[in-house]
Amino acid sequence: MELKVLRNFIAVVEEGGVTAAADVLRISQPALSRQIGGLESELGVRLFVRGNRAREIELTGEGRLMYRRAREIVELADRARSEMNDGRDIAGEVHIAAAQSVVMRVVARAAVRLRGRYPNIMVQLHDDFGANIMERLDNGLADFGVLVQPVDMGRYGSLPLPGGDPMGLLMLRDHPLAAAPHVTSKDLDGVPLIVPRGVLGRGDLSGWLGRYGNRLRVVATTNLMYNASCFVREGFACAVGPQGMVDASPESGLCFRPFEPAVSTHLAIAWKNNQPLPPAAKAFLEALREVL
Repeated sequence: MELKVLRNFIAVVEEGGVTAAADVLRISQPALSRQIGGLESELGVRLFVRGNRAREIELTGEGRLMYRRAREIVELADRARSEMNDGRDIAGEVHIAAAQSVVMRVVARAAVRLRGRYPNIMVQLHDDFGANIMERLDNGLADFGVLVQPVDMGRYGSLPLPGGDPMGLLMLRDHPLAAAPHVTSKDLDGVPLIVPRGVLGRGDLSGWLGRYGNRLRVVATTNLMYNASCFVREGFACAVGPQGMVDASPESGLCFRPFEPAVSTHLAIAWKNNQPLPPAAKAFLEALREVL
């Protein structure tokens, strides 16, 4: 399986067809079609459904999985290339997959220190949630993962991050719950909610909800509070999430009310235990230990 073919397969998917991808790649359409056909033969599956009028080609279920894996393979190859340097200086990329949190300011302080020492290192941030972050760590697509606890950290090295995020409810300023200083689990009964992915399975919030946990009206999930706030502004639902992620000033039309009893998230930064960190990632970890 050649990297060039995988890159061309990705281009076909992202350009919506062989013709458009061939133009972008500057190769002939028949040559690109033969590459895709050869990849299908090698894998023993059909990657595309052909003949759809709305689009020239459409991914099969196997094609969607292969697209995901092809992107991972190409990303790993690109990372390996970027990590190679002449030995005189540390360069390359540090990939950090992170849940959204104000605790990222601690990670940012380490990045500032890192850049001061090694200006040729680039930090790549990937916004995501628990299960996807751990998958990126396990697949080698992330050097570090910032994870909301509790999580089974047995296969990772980790450091706890100081502070945490008070949890609460983001809503329109004229919402009935905005009149109270706090929001209780009982208050959420029947309220359409946007919740962070995975939050209901964690001990912190599921324990806080108590008997009302099975009565939540969850209408959407998210991993970025800003995107959730756009839905809140349009009156779609209220959003459960950490404080301080979006503007909730009087001018914004939104307000945030903390939960009562108070509940806060706790986070840790993790890395794979059974594989050596690249030089750039080692340098970042050193900087992080210094700021903690």
